Amino acid sequence: MPVKTTFDLPETLVADVKRIARARGTTSRELVRQALTRLVDEDSTPAKPFTLRDRSVKIGWPDLDHAELNRLIRESNDRELE
Repeated sequence: MPVKTTFDLPETLVADVKRIARARGTTSRELVRQALTRLVDEDSTPAKPFTLRDRSVKIGWPDLDHAELNRLIRESNDRELE
């Protein structure tokens, strides 16, 4: 059952609603009802969480283990200090 209610809206907004309603061949009342229904539906639907796609690039040396890599890094750092 419809409920009649009153909202205070800026004149420019009311003018825009009337213009859009005329262009769409509907009433201002129906346009506002649709907009409010859409807003309520969007608010009650949980937003899908954003998931960043994996764009990582696999690099490395397949025959080189971590211990060997760390040893090479230490040697490189030692040479820079000399």
